[in-house]
Formats: sequence, C-alpha cells, structure tokens
Amino acid sequence: MNSLLQTSVFSSLEEELSNVASMISSAKVVQLMAPADIEGVLALAQLESALLDNSQHYRRRVLAPRRHVSRDHVPDLPQVDGLIIHIDPFHETQSSLETKENYVHIFPLSVSVKFGTSSKEHNGAVECVALCAAIASLLAPEGARVRKQRSMAISGSWLRGGADSDYDPVLSLMRDHLDTEGSIDICPLPEVPLPETDMIPGLSKMMLKRLSKGWPTMDVEQRSSAISELVLPALRMEGISTMRLEELVWHRIMIPGNDVDLASQLHNANLLWPEDLDQAKIHASSILDRLISSGHL
Repeated sequence: MNSLLQTSVFSSLEEELSNVASMISSAKVVQLMAPADIEGVLALAQLESALLDNSQHYRRRVLAPRRHVSRDHVPDLPQVDGLIIHIDPFHETQSSLETKENYVHIFPLSVSVKFGTSSKEHNGAVECVALCAAIASLLAPEGARVRKQRSMAISGSWLRGGADSDYDPVLSLMRDHLDTEGSIDICPLPEVPLPETDMIPGLSKMMLKRLSKGWPTMDVEQRSSAISELVLPALRMEGISTMRLEELVWHRIMIPGNDVDLASQLHNANLLWPEDLDQAKIHASSILDRLISSGHL
C-alpha cells in the first residue's frame, strides 16, 4: 500500500493525524465510540483493524444512530478509563480535530487539495472513514486487517454526498490513489457483474443487460454512444448530479475478488439498516464484525 498521507488530501493533516496515532499507540486501553449508522461502522472498522493487527486492547461502544437523535444533539459519552476515540461522522465540518487528554473527537475536516502539478486549489472535506483509514495506516502500515479495509477507505466520501454538488475533489483523489496502488479497480457499469441499478433514475435494466453482453466487441466510440443512450433518461430527470451519474456509469469502484461494486454494497446496506434503536445497534455490531473479517459489506 502507498501511504494515504502522500496524497494532497492529507498533506495539511499529517501532523494532526500522526499525533492522534501516537495517542492511540501509547494508550493502555482505547475506547472506540461511534453511532450505529453505516458511516460509523465503516470508520470503526478502519481503527479496529489496526488495533487488532497491533494486538492492542480496546473496547467498542455503539452509540444511538443519527435518526434517533436531534440535529443539535450533544452525545453524552460514558465515563470510562483509557483513551476515548469519539467518531462523529455527522458533525459539522471543522478545520481541525478536537484532542484533549484521554479524548479525541474525530469529525469531517475541511481541506484544500491540488491535482498533480497544478497549482490550482480545490476545497473539499475529508470525512471520518478516510480520516480513520489514514490513522490506521499510521498505526499498522503493514497490518493484514488494515490492508483488507483499504478498499473501503473511500466509502465515506461516497456516502457523504459531495458528489451530489457536481464536484468532489476528495472523492476523485481518493479514488485515483486507491486505484493506482491496486486496492480498487475502476470499471464502467457494463463490466460490473452484479450492479445495483436503482441508484440511476430511469435506467433500463434490459438495455443494460444487452449492452453488457455486447460490450466486449465494441470499440471506444461505440461504447460511448451506447452509454449515452443508456443514461439519457437519467439526464432528463432530477435527483442525481452529473458527477454522481458519471461515477455510477464510468467509475464503478470494485473491490478485487468481489462481484458487487462498492456503491451497490453501500446502497444495499443502507436499505437493510434497521430503524429501531436497539436493533440498529445490534445490526451495526454484526456488520462491523463481518466487515473486519471480509473487507467488504
């Protein structure tokens, strides 16, 4: 794996994240806390994998999911021994993490990023899954479980919705980095074995099936024309941004060895998430255990 800190996404955060990793490494026990939402589970999986790889003692506490707390809710965290790592994916974006003695509050951070040799800066936000993935890579850079979670490092960026505003530089940079290092493969929709198509409004499953069958024999121009025809209904409908549509059509993220692309995994996982408070907590822990073991949802 190539260090996530090599990307411009994390260049301004390296010192801060290294400090958090140092606090975790020196803690006698780490108390991980996150909401029983998929965003919380994905972030927890990154850190738990690193702690397991390092055989470091930790405890997990799943908090109430987002739908069960008010918008201005301030979590009443339990009084426990050790270092508390509070993962707060729905917190307002800030410029730096909150760290105190025996307490780290992780929430989305605003960043300015650059592409390649360009001097132009783009503003974006790094959410909790990516932040936890970066911390995990500092804690256990060669850990087997951390490596297994690497493909999911981009999952929070996809869920956050930056792509719905037509451009998300953090999502693009994370995708390109993970693709280059081999943690993910990028495929157009017709090459995905088991895609979820409900995310694209107006998409004809029958037309996609025919296109997928003929895709291997098409040249670049034919493929482009066929894709344009396939997504034409979506372009005429509201509810999906240009970038989100492009990602779903041309840049489906595949985890090597898995037939279901990442966007489809996240979509289906959200559909199956329980609404009941207690069931959501139980479900979150179950999904988390499976995610750490398999590396996918």
